[in-house]
Amino acid sequence: MKGLKILLPLILLSITNCLSGFNESYCSWISTDGELVYRLDVSTGILDAFSGNERRTVGKFNTDYAPSDMFSTESGVLHRLKDKNIITFSGSGQVFEVSFTDSTLSRLDGTYQHGFNFDAFQFTRKGAVYSYGGYGFWMENNMLIRFDESAREWFLVTDAPYKVAVDEKNQLARLRWYDAERDALYVGHYRTLYEYSFTSNTWTAKGRINKELREGSNLQWSRINDSLGFVHSTDRYWLTDWRNNSIHELDLSSNQELGTHSGIPGVHCMYAHESQMVVLKESNKVRAGFTRTLHSPVDWRIWQTERLYTPYFWYKSAFYTIVGLVVLILSAIIRRRYLNLVRKKSDWVEFLSPTDKLLYHALQIDDLDTDEVNKILEIDGLGWEVQRRKRSEAIKSINAFANKALGFDIIERHKSERDKRQVIYRLNNSLK
Repeated sequence: MKGLKILLPLILLSITNCLSGFNESYCSWISTDGELVYRLDVSTGILDAFSGNERRTVGKFNTDYAPSDMFSTESGVLHRLKDKNIITFSGSGQVFEVSFTDSTLSRLDGTYQHGFNFDAFQFTRKGAVYSYGGYGFWMENNMLIRFDESAREWFLVTDAPYKVAVDEKNQLARLRWYDAERDALYVGHYRTLYEYSFTSNTWTAKGRINKELREGSNLQWSRINDSLGFVHSTDRYWLTDWRNNSIHELDLSSNQELGTHSGIPGVHCMYAHESQMVVLKESNKVRAGFTRTLHSPVDWRIWQTERLYTPYFWYKSAFYTIVGLVVLILSAIIRRRYLNLVRKKSDWVEFLSPTDKLLYHALQIDDLDTDEVNKILEIDGLGWEVQRRKRSEAIKSINAFANKALGFDIIERHKSERDKRQVIYRLNNSLK
């Protein structure tokens, strides 16, 4: 027991050292004119700038926290709000304010390592910072959370409508973007594209995502603007246009730098600027240690264009159309067989006597009373007892033939609603 007490602190210390070894405290962004890429080390406060042909340190920020307090395994995201600039890191939930006027870095959150939202999608909406999804504890979560500066904490906004499951095959986890014009968040999960409307606070399953993307491997996503995105796998490239629900497969055989990471710590492989992509790539062939290229999506050669997703409305329409056609076909088959059966069974009428046939056809037109039956059977001049016997014999004869052919009596006797002493003769409802 004493050995266990000594061993536990050593294990915790070892885990802490391992986490620190993977620490990624950088945050990078492109300048408003697109000429520079800045990289800020939030742990040390050192600010570097990458221009067209050089890399240099341009400043150092003062911090109100210890470097050891900083933890992240991924680069941070700079959010330009109306009155301040904020840097967030997924995984830890840490939030920092960066002031370019007095070169200070201040920690805003009071959170401890969450560990449940690594590789979360973080974005700005109406002056607030949001974070969606991410990985942790061997699963991908489905939560949209918002940072509350006054409370210094993240709060849950909503859960996506899909269940959280442990599965490494979800290649579409990074298909996530916020469209400010539509005020909607879009999320890809397995085969389905979901939309969350901030206006109505509702989730909607938009449709099934393109098969090429679902079956791709090692997919990387980069946002160009609110409508366009760049996707690449090991050897294929796509330009996505989610507002127009289209995906363009690209021929970028001569632009292989688009398919690789920059190789520079804390620097992304590309940055969006005015619907163009600024690409930095590590290189030992130039003195600066990197190359800078500019790419315009409108100049990329498109091989083919398909739908980004197929709306589920189409699937439902097709399903109900098929069901309707099947019902119509089955109804036609059943009706045809029924008519053939009736036609075959109607042959029994030929065995009736002429007066019985006349009575049967008259009943097909309308109900008959006693006097009308007597006239058809031509027995209205006979005595009452003889009339009753003749009517009974005729009806029994018709019902006998019908019973053999159809399995039931077809002529029924009912009391008249006007005169209970009067009898009404009518055909079985199945023959009407």
